[in-house]
Amino acid sequence: MDVRYYETSKVKDLIDTYKSITKELGTGMYSAGIVEIKGIGTTNNPLVSEHTQTECLYFSSTVERKYEVQEQYSDSDGNYRTRTVTRTDTISSNQKSTPFYINDGSGEKILVSPEGADIDAEEVLNNFQADAPLNFIASSMLSNSRTLGYTYRESIIPLNANLYVLGEIADRAGKVGIVKPKEAGKQFIVSIKSEEQIVEAAESSAKWQLIGGIALGVIGVILIVAGIAG
Repeated sequence: MDVRYYETSKVKDLIDTYKSITKELGTGMYSAGIVEIKGIGTTNNPLVSEHTQTECLYFSSTVERKYEVQEQYSDSDGNYRTRTVTRTDTISSNQKSTPFYINDGSGEKILVSPEGADIDAEEVLNNFQADAPLNFIASSMLSNSRTLGYTYRESIIPLNANLYVLGEIADRAGKVGIVKPKEAGKQFIVSIKSEEQIVEAAESSAKWQLIGGIALGVIGVILIVAGIAG
């Protein structure tokens, strides 16, 4: 994973370099590649999350309806029967982010534009209850269904959270900041997790993918041998 191959930069060093270069070349064309920074995410204009009404830099809020419905099916004898099945539909989904600054204590702060980033947020709500959202239109429900309840979920990046950010430093909009890389395949990460946690999660995922690949290969060999023997 790319995270392991970057040294953490001090924001002041990044800003000083930017000022030095643009003093000679001007603004609007600056790009110095991928950088890694760590610090506190701040803004004077935080978002307010949909469900928990928490001040934040990012939120993802969903509501799922869990319900029972009667459906017909054909049994092994070809007879039509009715059974009750449980289903879940997402009836509301909202995700928002806002530009913010990273302050790492070095004496400067830098703007982060999180649009397009892979975001690791903190789950602050996962609650099943009987009440529907206030703006939910009941007429959209199936007439033969029975509502069991609603699951409210929300994940946020809180205001003033300690963050890990990996992205391209550029001044595309005339102001230097961390943005989504132009080059395809380059990572753009905004995470409440530490660098160590991100690397550990990536290595664990890779390990299980390898184990799964080996297992599928073994099963394939067994099936081939069984087919030949048969």
